[in-house]
Amino acid sequence: MVGLVRPEGLALEIRRRAADELPRALADLGAWVAVDTPSADRDALDALARLMAERIEHYGARAELVESDDGLYLQATLAGTGRARIALLGHHDTVFPGGTAADRPFTIDADVARGPGVADMKGGLVVAAHVVRLLAEHPASYGRIEFVSVPDEEQREGAFQGIERLRDFDAVLVMECGRPGNGVVTARKGGQWVAIRIDGLAAHAGVAADRGRSALLAASREALRIAELDGAREGLSVMPTLLTAGESLNSVPSRGSMRVDVRAWHAGDLDWAVAEVERFGDHPGVTLRMEPGVRVPPFERADSAALFAAAAEAGVAIGSPIVEVSTGGVSDASWTAELGIPTLDGLGPIGEDDHSPAERIVVSSIPDRIGLVAGVIAGVEARLGAA
Repeated sequence: MVGLVRPEGLALEIRRRAADELPRALADLGAWVAVDTPSADRDALDALARLMAERIEHYGARAELVESDDGLYLQATLAGTGRARIALLGHHDTVFPGGTAADRPFTIDADVARGPGVADMKGGLVVAAHVVRLLAEHPASYGRIEFVSVPDEEQREGAFQGIERLRDFDAVLVMECGRPGNGVVTARKGGQWVAIRIDGLAAHAGVAADRGRSALLAASREALRIAELDGAREGLSVMPTLLTAGESLNSVPSRGSMRVDVRAWHAGDLDWAVAEVERFGDHPGVTLRMEPGVRVPPFERADSAALFAAAAEAGVAIGSPIVEVSTGGVSDASWTAELGIPTLDGLGPIGEDDHSPAERIVVSSIPDRIGLVAGVIAGVEARLGAA
């Protein structure tokens, strides 16, 4: 066993090992991408969770598979002799339907790997697994590393099951893909998906249209009004995304529904925007009712600043300086940050075009990110030791 190494030195050592042993990581990535894991397919999700558990135990951690309504959660623990408690957080569900991996299999072309879920986020899971494998030889650089992979991130509205277990952790490192330009995510917008129900009055469209009260016309006017809220505050986005109305071709529509995607950097701006969405106009004979929906809280930079500083030092040490990036997309980083746990996101391999046939990652970024994450873990341990 190796004793405590300075964080920068450990990051460089782990990065070199990961580069020398890159075929091992790529073999895991290919095997995991080959298993289709759409969010709703519990059998497929559980199959990958078991495959990952077997591999992570081979790498030295103790794996546990925890039942949930949406599939097995993987919780694997690597015990060290230090003090820092760090969670490596990811998800093994994807947005792609069954059969996608056969139609568009995992491939490597020069420095680019492609396949369904390779960036979002099986590449990040592989990085986490190999951080565990390589840090098993450096137990003094952490007290407890917990590898957590959830089966429902792409469809879940609230926090993930078991999040309370992490409340007292020193850091959560979220393994969503890194951004082009070697970006690490230090802030994400919060999001809220508002639902609006519209009720009017049906009538024959060709004989007695004047007796009806059109839910469709009221919904259309409101959609245009709501869209004008977009950009009303810095970083605020408000976008009607779904609109349905009507029952038949020849009837005045009596029912309708709308969904609105609202996102902002700060909770106060979300509050303001949702209140404005509900400020409906006058539509005689038509009623509109809003359901505010579940809110994903903003992940603000203050929740990530100290960890980004540790990551920046590790990035320089391995010869791969990082930059910080903010994004409008949400992730489970928002939920851990809301609990007050220091959180850093975007620590998986550099990737692009998630959720599309063009999804890909940069192969050479895999060892860089393994070294980077190891350096952050050691940096948290060093900070606790100096306290």
